[in-house]
Amino acid sequence: MYNVSNPIIIDQNYCDQSKPCKEQSSAVQVKDVLYNNINGTSSDEIAINFICSKNHPCQGIVLRNVNLLQEEEHRPAKAICNNVMLSEGDNVFPQCP
Repeated sequence: MYNVSNPIIIDQNYCDQSKPCKEQSSAVQVKDVLYNNINGTSSDEIAINFICSKNHPCQGIVLRNVNLLQEEEHRPAKAICNNVMLSEGDNVFPQCP
């Protein structure tokens, strides 16, 4: 993928209004998701964005052979990983802090 907005994202606090939404107290459970062999560039600085619920954290999320850079000058991208139980295999960039 090239110059993609939100290449890898799970957002359990999503809402479709113009003002920021409060953190959701209930959410659909997300688990057992595999991201495998994903390469390319992100139009944003954040290429991996897991915003999972405190009450229902994402579980069994696996990243394997993921390489994402920022499109602009192919600078390093970043990952945000909130309330996610994650397994990172070999060759994953960016990694969760």
